[in-house]
Amino acid sequence: MLLKSLNFLRSLPYKFLIYGSKSALSYYAKALNLPFNLPPNASLIETYPLKTTVPGKPDFDAAKAQIEYIKKAVEDAKKGKISAIVTLPINKETAAKGGFKFPGHTEFLAHLFGTKNFAMMLANEKLKVVLVTTHVALKDVPKLITEEKILTTLHLIHKTLKNPKIAVAALNPHAGEGGLFGDEEIKIIAPAVEKAKSEGINAVGPISSDTVFVRAVKGEFDVVLCMYHDQGLIPIKLLGFGNSVNVTLGLPVIRTSVDHGTAYDIAGKGIANPESFQLAVKTAIDLLTATS
Repeated sequence: MLLKSLNFLRSLPYKFLIYGSKSALSYYAKALNLPFNLPPNASLIETYPLKTTVPGKPDFDAAKAQIEYIKKAVEDAKKGKISAIVTLPINKETAAKGGFKFPGHTEFLAHLFGTKNFAMMLANEKLKVVLVTTHVALKDVPKLITEEKILTTLHLIHKTLKNPKIAVAALNPHAGEGGLFGDEEIKIIAPAVEKAKSEGINAVGPISSDTVFVRAVKGEFDVVLCMYHDQGLIPIKLLGFGNSVNVTLGLPVIRTSVDHGTAYDIAGKGIANPESFQLAVKTAIDLLTATS
């Protein structure tokens, strides 16, 4: 995706630092018959050269490299060298072999920045969703949803999107049906929404998740706050897979990412679509412009 996007980066009036292994990029450029000529507005930051490169076959060396390059980017962001971070996907299972102890990129970046309150937002032209919980087992979701967590996330959305109309999705079918299918809506979600309203946040809910996304796509809401990962990511990917962007709310710098994984099954075949990465770069630039 990066190699296919070098001309795209060249067309933008910004400076870019590319964190990665020269040997790995050179290998794929040759294997895929793609040019590896960095544009004049980009520099390669190589702190962890890879010893081996085998398409679709992750190893410890590659796992370690993933972690080290994320750390280096955050280190440079803290020093003021960069204003935004755009990440390509990492493989969490592989990264764990290199000492990665976090559920995903989002949690790791928050840890490195020392950020306590953060949230994941996925967005495309049709829909925006924000998650209360992210990479956790479904059975653990109910105990992780708290009034405080929902309220904090609503504040992050309100601040980042400049007073949007927020729909808060229910956890249970039919929004719990008055407690018949679960009482999280009554005890946790509704009180959080009411408190948010009293603090000037334009929030509505809880709304049953089998209708809330339809209403949002029709324009009734600007963003939907979802209780768990797949509740938000299934509709966002259905409506715009490859054309959506992952944005981390709450970090001291802008961070965007692609909306897909590593796809080891097509590694080295030259068929990866770079559109999501390019959209992530554009979104980072738009957010920088909006906050400058």
